[in-house]
Amino acid sequence: MTVPICVSRRSICETFDTCCLKFRTISDSHTQQGDEVLSECTSFEMKLRRKELYAIALATAGVALFSLHRLNYEGSHIVSSIIGTFGNSWLIAGKEKNFTLPPDYIIDPDHVSYPWIGDPTCQHFPVQFARNHTRPKWALTSFPGSGVTWTRQLIEGVTGIYTGSVYGRADKPIVLTGNHSSNTANLECECTILIKDHDIDQPIPVLPIGGFNGVKGNETTKKNDERGPVHSFFYGYRGVLLLRNPVDTMFTYAHFLATSGDKTGVVSENHFSGPNWEAYVDYVANTWADHAVGWIETIQNGTVLFYERLLLEDTAAELKRLLEVIRFSDPHRPPVDPQRLRCALRHKNRVDRKRLKKPVVPLTADQRKKFESSIERVQTSLREKGWPLLPVYLYREDL
Repeated sequence: MTVPICVSRRSICETFDTCCLKFRTISDSHTQQGDEVLSECTSFEMKLRRKELYAIALATAGVALFSLHRLNYEGSHIVSSIIGTFGNSWLIAGKEKNFTLPPDYIIDPDHVSYPWIGDPTCQHFPVQFARNHTRPKWALTSFPGSGVTWTRQLIEGVTGIYTGSVYGRADKPIVLTGNHSSNTANLECECTILIKDHDIDQPIPVLPIGGFNGVKGNETTKKNDERGPVHSFFYGYRGVLLLRNPVDTMFTYAHFLATSGDKTGVVSENHFSGPNWEAYVDYVANTWADHAVGWIETIQNGTVLFYERLLLEDTAAELKRLLEVIRFSDPHRPPVDPQRLRCALRHKNRVDRKRLKKPVVPLTADQRKKFESSIERVQTSLREKGWPLLPVYLYREDL
């Protein structure tokens, strides 16, 4: 009598077939040993069959879950269509219906926000971080007071992806509704659409108001001349430069400083006079141009955006131009989701972080001349770069 036996009984082979093919024959005197090996191989075969049945069950469950996902995904678009058709009538027992999205649509449930809560046609659109290492770092740079907070909520709305900030949690949420989390991003995550960076390091003159700790005006010009290289290298020389009328920017920033960093705070125009005010005017006129020219000259991949065109002209065209430059395409409805764009435009005038009233004072002839010189510096730099020029025809005439 001969029986199959594994070469190594202490370590059962990977599969039952391998185990029972690798054998040697033994004589009838070793029948008991052969029976033990056959029992061992039979036990292994039963374990293997159980594993195969378990794998089949998992595969079946996976197919069922995938089918459910597709049904849920298509259903979310149907819900969107119903909302767009019936508007405010989409209510159940006096409450707005909770909207669901495909499982792969929400990447991090703890950091997703809904900026348009209360609008039945838009409230189902989320804003969240992109998957890590899918979005290269792009700067969104501007002189403080240029309207970057308002611009960020527009960009987030149309893309569905958070913008980041080099100032982290010290920067307040740009949208007050919906658990906004953009400023919590790790800047190395490569998971934001753009990153806010004012890139302004030199000290600011002390205004005779508020509690801002700056320096005296006679130190400011010296510091401007010592300005170091811009931060564009941190972003691989990719950047979007946001520009606004420098006079309007100056007053916006003055109210921000005078109210200790309140993005909606204002003070009386009676404070805008005296030697420190003159030093502050010089500071903004010089540094606004330094900042703009520095970025225009060093950006290798990017563009310029104008606050006035976004606010007063064709907002949609400006946003589409931006998204094309930064190579964004909506993953669900490329290149730009028309419904998201509609909602972003519909809510573009939200006032979460916007001053409804901003007291100003007329410039003196000398002050105006300084700003005209700064504007011309930037125009020359834009012209040499081949970028669009400042829309001075949209600038306020009362400043």
